[in-house]
Amino acid sequence: MEGVLNIVSTPIGDYSDITLRALRILNESDYIICEEYKEASKLLRFFEINKELKSLNEHNETDSSDEIFLDLLNGKNLSIISDCGTPVFSDPGSIILQKCIDANIKIEFIGGANSVIASIVLSGFDISRFYYAGFLSPKSEIRKKELQSLKYLKRTIVIMEAPYRLKAILQDIKDIFLHRKIFVAFGLTMQSEKKFRGNASEILDTIGEDNLKGEFLILIDKYCD
Repeated sequence: MEGVLNIVSTPIGDYSDITLRALRILNESDYIICEEYKEASKLLRFFEINKELKSLNEHNETDSSDEIFLDLLNGKNLSIISDCGTPVFSDPGSIILQKCIDANIKIEFIGGANSVIASIVLSGFDISRFYYAGFLSPKSEIRKKELQSLKYLKRTIVIMEAPYRLKAILQDIKDIFLHRKIFVAFGLTMQSEKKFRGNASEILDTIGEDNLKGEFLILIDKYCD
C-alpha cells in the first residue's frame, strides 16, 4: 500500500502561526523532506519534533525526488516543508508532486500562513484580481524588460525578490512605474516587520541608508486609464 505525501505549510516568521494539524502531521511522518537543513532543524527543535530530515532543493531535486518517490511507493508517509511558508509555491517540490499525481499517490495539503495572501490583504489595493509575477530576473536589463511588460496590467501585481535586492528593484520600479502606488511587506509576522506605502521614490527615501535584508514582497497597484 502506497504512502502519503503531506505538503505542510510552516510559519513565515512567527512560529506561533503553525497549525495544530501541521504539528500532528510532522510528528506522524516517517521522515520530513526539507529545503535547507538549518532552517528545518531550527523549526523542529523549537517544537521538540525528532524526525529524520532529507534535503530536496534546487541543486538535488531530480535525484532526491526519485528516492523519495520510491519510499512513497513502499508505504512511507512523508511530509515536505520549505524554509518558510507553503512548499512547492516558488520553492522546490514540483517534481515529486507531479510523480505522486501521475502514480495516483495520495496527497494532503496542510495550510498555514502565506506571505502572498497576507501582503495582498494588507496592501489595501483592489485584489479582486491580481497577477503573481513571482521572482524577476536578477539581471537588471532583463528585469526592467519584465517590469515594462507588466506596466499596463489592470490588476495588482505581486513580486517576490531576493532578500538583498530590495533597493535595486525599487529603483527599477521608480524608473518604469513612476508615481504608481506600491506596497512593500518586509519581514511579515517577525519582530523586524515593516510595511512601506507610497511610490517607489518615496519608499526609497524612507529606507534611506538602511541596509534592509530579509524576506519581502512588493505589490504594485493596478494600471488605471
